[in-house]
Amino acid sequence: MRAARRARVEMGYGLEGPLPDLLAAIEGPGGAQVVVLDLGPHVAGACIQRPGLALLFVNGRQAAVRQRFTLAHEFGHRRLGHANVVDRDVDVFDAHDESEVAANYFAAEFLVPCEAARRWAAGRALGLDAVVALASEYGVSARMARIRLETCGALDDPRRVARLDEEIADNLHSALVAHLGLADLRDALAAAAAAMPRLPPALHGSPLGGLLAGDLTLAQAAARSGRTPDELRRALEHMQLDRLVPSG
Repeated sequence: MRAARRARVEMGYGLEGPLPDLLAAIEGPGGAQVVVLDLGPHVAGACIQRPGLALLFVNGRQAAVRQRFTLAHEFGHRRLGHANVVDRDVDVFDAHDESEVAANYFAAEFLVPCEAARRWAAGRALGLDAVVALASEYGVSARMARIRLETCGALDDPRRVARLDEEIADNLHSALVAHLGLADLRDALAAAAAAMPRLPPALHGSPLGGLLAGDLTLAQAAARSGRTPDELRRALEHMQLDRLVPSG
């Protein structure tokens, strides 16, 4: 969480409210490159780093709130100095491994700083309507908004926590979002997912970019990179990129 606060401050966003645009923040002052692809039913995202290039992958087929958390999670891996990783859903959303838990703490604080959550909650009755309002403002799930309010000390009544969890489990928050007229956050990540595949500038026109986008076969990408298909396949496996290349 300290690393997330430091990242926000260093990137010029402070701790007072939501990021203006998560993807722009990470590709701008964050210094990483974001790839949005259909990664299949089991992969949520990935953080693949080489000298001078950090690629953060997001599964654009998942819900927008999941995509934002995944991207912040992968950025956490980068900022915390973790090794290359391809994350399954369970690694991100039901984390137990130490590095995955750390990346989750980073993501939560990076997206919804505790300082901002406490200030937002001050003087409010923290029912389900407040939870969905906070979630909408920050572009996160109702479940995450509820957890942030508790984690940050703004919500400390166990009975209210249990009731909110039951209401969210019963999907009552979705109807409330519509009733309150709250709109889905329309940011660059949502636009990228709607127009997949999304490649960052660093990969435009490159053999790797063509391979990831499905525009080149392995043989074609190998020829353009001056390698044999076997050499390229081994290089992809070494970087764990083989799990992220479209199977077709």
